[in-house]
This record gives sequence, C-alpha cells and structure tokens, in this order.
Amino acid sequence: MKQFHKWRSLFGAAALIWIVLEAISIINGYYFSAGFLLLLVLVFGIPFLGFVKDIRDYGVKTEVDISRVLGKDAKEALSFGGVGILTYNNEYVVTWASDYFAQKGIDLVNKKLTSWIERIRILFDEDVDVIRAEYQDTVYEITRKQDSQLLFVKDITQLDAMEREVNENRLVVGLVQLDNYMEYQSYENEELMAHINTQLRSPVVTWAQDNGILIRRLRSDRFILVLNQEIFKRIRKQNFSILQIIKDKANHIGVSITLSMSFAYGTNDFKLLDTTINELIELAQSRGGDQAAIKDVNGSVEYVGGNSEMSSARSKVRVRILSQTLQDALKESDEIYIAGHIMSDFDCMGACLSISSWAHTLKKNVYIVLKDVPRDTQLQSVMDHYIKVMKERHVFITPEQARERMDFAKDLLVMVDHGIPAISSAKEFVEECQRVIVIDHHRRNENFIRHAILTYVESSASSTCELIVEMLQNIPDHVPIFEAEATIMYLGILVDTNRFKMHTDARTFEAAAALNTWGANVKLAEKALCEDYAHFTLKHSLIQLAKPYMDHFMIVCEEEKKVDKTTLAQVSEALLLIKGCTASFTIARSNEEDAPTCCSARSDGTFNVQKVMEKLYGGGHFSAAASSTKELSPQEYKQALLEIIKEETSHESHPVE
Repeated sequence: MKQFHKWRSLFGAAALIWIVLEAISIINGYYFSAGFLLLLVLVFGIPFLGFVKDIRDYGVKTEVDISRVLGKDAKEALSFGGVGILTYNNEYVVTWASDYFAQKGIDLVNKKLTSWIERIRILFDEDVDVIRAEYQDTVYEITRKQDSQLLFVKDITQLDAMEREVNENRLVVGLVQLDNYMEYQSYENEELMAHINTQLRSPVVTWAQDNGILIRRLRSDRFILVLNQEIFKRIRKQNFSILQIIKDKANHIGVSITLSMSFAYGTNDFKLLDTTINELIELAQSRGGDQAAIKDVNGSVEYVGGNSEMSSARSKVRVRILSQTLQDALKESDEIYIAGHIMSDFDCMGACLSISSWAHTLKKNVYIVLKDVPRDTQLQSVMDHYIKVMKERHVFITPEQARERMDFAKDLLVMVDHGIPAISSAKEFVEECQRVIVIDHHRRNENFIRHAILTYVESSASSTCELIVEMLQNIPDHVPIFEAEATIMYLGILVDTNRFKMHTDARTFEAAAALNTWGANVKLAEKALCEDYAHFTLKHSLIQLAKPYMDHFMIVCEEEKKVDKTTLAQVSEALLLIKGCTASFTIARSNEEDAPTCCSARSDGTFNVQKVMEKLYGGGHFSAAASSTKELSPQEYKQALLEIIKEETSHESHPVE
C-alpha cells in the first residue's frame, strides 16, 4: 500500500494543475476549453477513482485475510522473527509482499514467483511444502501454507553454512585390503614379498597421508581408514585414484594383486559402522576386487572401480577346507533341499544334480526344488533325453511342496548358481531357513543372502559346475557322477565359457577333463547346442541390426520381435568377434508371458558390463551380465544404456575416445 500512497500524492498534484487550468480558461472566456477539460476529467477520472478504490479495498482485504489466516499476533511475531510473507494468485503472480522483502531490496509485487527464484516451482509441481534456495548469496527457506496462496520466507544463510560445516565433518570409516596378498605371502619368497610391500603397501599409506586420512594397519594386507565427508568427497571425485595406482604397480612387478576398499557413514554408531565396512569389503572382493564399495547406512551400496577381472584366489588348500565343511553340513542334516534360480540353465541344473548325487552318497534324503520352475529350452531337451535316469536318481519337487515339508530349523538349503533370494526357486521361504549354503560364481551385490552358514562365491571361476567338480575331487568319499549328470555339468561349463572362449583358465580345462573322465557325452553336448533354422535366421537378423557406439561398443535394439534370452546372449557373444569391439549389448522384449525388456551384455574382459547392468535392474559377471525390466521399452532402455556407458567410460582412467 506504500506504493499506492505515492501514486495518490501524484494524483493530488495533477488535480491541482487541472483546477488552475480550468480557472484560467473561465477567466479568459475560453468556455469551450473549460467544458472540454471538465468532460475529459469526468471520462477518465471517475473510472480511475473506481480503480483506486478497488486497489485500496484489495489491499485492505489482503491484510485482513493474512491476519485472519495467521492471527494478528502471529503475523507480528513472524515479522519480529525475520519471516517474510508473500501472497500470490492462481497465475503464481505475487499480489502482496510484507516489509521483509523491501528491507532486503527485493521487489516482487505483480511479478512471477519464478522470476525471483526458479526453483520455487518445485513447491507447486511436486508434493513438497518446504524448499531451500539461494538468491544473491543468501539462502532462503521457503514454506508453502497448504490450502492458502501464502508463502513464508526465512533467511537461513548462517544455519545452512553451519549445517554444511557439520556435514563436511561427519565421520566416514573405511577399510582397505590388498587382494590376493595373503596367497603371495604363503607361497612366495621373502625377496618378492619385500618388493610387494615396498611397491604396493607403502603407496597406500602415502596416499592416505597425502589426503589427510588417518590410516592404521590391522594386519599384513588390511588397513583401517578414518576421515570426514569433505575428504571423502574429494577422493571420490578422483574415483579413488589409489585403485589404479596399485593396479599399475602390480602389473609392473608382475603380480596379481589389486585393491579393495569399503567406506561407511551416516551414523555415529561405531559398532554398526564396523559391521558395515566389513560386510562391504567382503562384497567388493567377491565382486572381483579392484573397486570401492560405499554405503550410507541408511541407503544402498554404490560401487566405484571394478574395471579389471579378478585373478583366481582359489588355493588347493581353500578348496579342500570348503569341501570338507560342506560335507560336514550335509552329514549333519536330516533332509537336504537344493534350490536353483528361475529360468534355470545347464550350469544351474548341473550344480543341482551334482550336489544331489553327493548327498545321496551320504545316504541323505535330498530334493531338487526345480519342478515346474521355468527352464532354458535347450536344457529341457537334454533333460527329456535323460528323463528315465533322472527319475531314478533324483527327486524333483515344486517350491510349494518344499515349503510344506521342510523343517526350517534343522534341514539344509543349498543355493547353487545364485545367492539372491529374489531370483531363487526357494524365494518364498529362503528367509525362513536357518541353515543355508551358497555355491556360486557370480559377483555379489547388496541383495545377496545375509544369513548363510557357508558361502563359496568365486567370481574368477567359469561356472558353478567348475567349483563343484573341484570340491568333489577334494573329499575322501567317492561320489559317483554318471553320464547324464556329467554331460549336463559339462554343458554348464561349455555354455558359460562360450565354448571355452571366455572365463577360461587351466582349472576350467581340468574340470572339463574330469567330467569327460566321469562319462560326459561330449558329442551329445555339442549336438544339444545346435540351432534350428528359424533360430539361426533370427540370430543373424538381430546381428544385422547392430550399431556401433563410441567406436568400441556394439548395440542391438529390436523393438518389435520377442526374443528368448538365450538368443540375446548368443547375439552379444557373436558381436564380440567384430574387430575393436570392447562390449556388446542386445536389447529386445523377452518371449516370456509378461514380455519384459531384456538385455544381454558381453565384454572382451576390458570393460565391466556387470556395473552397467546393475544400474539397469540386473547383474552378472565382469564380462557377462544381463538385465530385465518392465519399466522401459526397448528404445527407452537403449537411451538409458547409452547414458550409462558414457558415464562409465568417463570415469575410467583411460576413457574411450
């Protein structure tokens, strides 16, 4: 209303001038001019006076309305407490502003709210009542009063600065571990160990000290870190450069040692922080090492790094100990239930059959929980071929039957080729089981089962069947593995290595040779993987859709046809044969009942496709991963994939040009 009073004074001066002119006209006999001036005033003056009256009434009404909504005392209290008040109309134009804004030199009346602070639209576009926003180096807290076109504004610049300072000094605790260090310490000479300590252990300490981090050695290969959020943000922005430093130095001296890191924050409960960083370091190592696992205790796990395949850390001693531990667990159980993952494949089924044979040798009642669970079509064909012996030597039951008869306190559940309850054939009751064992070769993530009594996860292995073959070779009792079981286990290795082209080392061939000795029908295995004409033409039509991205990636996106997951994997594997291709991705709708968008990803071992798939509702291995979602169409999925690839390559030490 102050502005109105200013215009009122100006109107008074204009009226005085009109009176003088009118008097001069009458005195000099200019009656026509005098009449015209009078008419002009009547035509424009009367409406103007009405307009002024409406403005005055509206201003009074606004003042009254605010006093009515807040109360006069509350309004005065807000003014005294440094709280500004705004009213606005349906077009979000400010109709009135308290003196608070004039004192700060902010003119908002008759202007859009967004002309002041763009971010203010969040109050109206989203279900939010309070926001913080900055204007001219001042931080404001803006509160919207529900059911009223009213905003409260408070200057919280000092409070915001204090909160930032507190947050920057929040405690972060970390663990650092040299992967495979203990293996070298057990088997290598003192000269090499001295070289490893100088070249690999010392740089970790130097890096920590240079960044202002408190570091203390817990054992030969492990350090604890204490830092604050400010330091943590800085080293994270550098993508934990020490990971690449250690990897480069290890390659230079010819050892297979990488660095795993874990960081936890978000609480002052030291016991919880200790538990979290220990879980995270195990998680980082089981995923292949060479990475940092990060978690706000109130949020989910994030990963940085993981840009190299893990070298095998399986010692003969470790395999022998795990084999004996598993055998003891089988002996202690009255009944044993074996769970695979949904859409089970050769590796999953082969692992189930071998554990079933192992338990039968110990005279135990054992059940495979895969009856009526969807499985790969090629697997089903082989199972049909061996249907007679399968019925004779193994008992298949449905998940419902398993749940009904299982004693959750005493019976043993063995999860093979997976460790995530959500994809398990036993997903309905796995959390109720008190005795669970996991045998898997996939990298772990935060969804991994937490209460297992024994976990054997080895991501460097080609397959779960490879792990179990090694275990069977390291127990005193002979477990008979016949042709049917050996053939399916051999197929498990054959498929998961793409016919020994991926994830293959000497131990893979040793496992394959053992299965051959046990009776695997190699000719039948090769025949089982043959394609019919329709499948062959479909695969090649998909290959023709492949488009390069950033010169190092091949992407197929099929928007119309429904394609089975096996074909998607085969297409991605075929695309890796293209010269210069680092990773390939094949996207299409699955031929499953609900037709989700699926993607199969493969890499040549220099790019981590697991990290990419995890960001798109999936997971897997470093060089072989997949995902499935109902949330995105194939084209939408492709766009999301391109963004993630761009982000991942920009984070690498040597980004793709």
